[in-house]
Amino acid sequence: MYQNLQAQQPNSKYKTQLCRHFITIGSCALGTRCQFAHGRQELRTNNQVMTNYIQPNMQQNNQVGTQNRVQNINPMIANYKTQLCKHFNPQTGQCKNGSTCTFAHGEQELNQINPYLQNQYMLMQKQIKQQNQATLQAELTQQILIMILTNMEAIFPGQNNILNLLRLGQEKAKQGDNQTASEIIKQIIHDESRTKEEKSQYQLIYNNAQNHYNQKLKECNM
Repeated sequence: MYQNLQAQQPNSKYKTQLCRHFITIGSCALGTRCQFAHGRQELRTNNQVMTNYIQPNMQQNNQVGTQNRVQNINPMIANYKTQLCKHFNPQTGQCKNGSTCTFAHGEQELNQINPYLQNQYMLMQKQIKQQNQATLQAELTQQILIMILTNMEAIFPGQNNILNLLRLGQEKAKQGDNQTASEIIKQIIHDESRTKEEKSQYQLIYNNAQNHYNQKLKECNM
């Protein structure tokens, strides 16, 4: 019997130290199976661990207090369950957002704002914004290059060598190779054989494309 009891005893350090993976990147691959605390709200003393083990059926385990309550905090949301929900009805226990609600349904669910998670969240939001901005600019550049290359065909009617080059540039742009597409435009326009009229027509096409680019970028950032 002693052997069975010994085998069932929990790790004496269970949730008494912060998980280094969670601290470093804000998440842990082990999830709820991890023996370490995911945030200070999960930290426990050895006495708390043994008490919870020895008295698993006591009423205090059915009515979890705010001090020992372990919330499933989403590390992506810095203020998860830190404010009371305005839509929660304590009489019915219902909320229109259900289990997806990020606000506390009663004081027993309230969490303390974790400074680390808050900082990580703000940093992550900044990085996402920068990545989205870079992606948006690349996509707009691709569209503008295709527009310029397509409209340039009207400048060189019957000049098959240039038309083929322009169509190659369009294909490169569609494939996401903006660099090659840009080089093709430069190669054609900077050619010494270009006439003043051809350069003037190109400049008009370029200006219209640039205005379109700026307008689209402005709309997306609103």
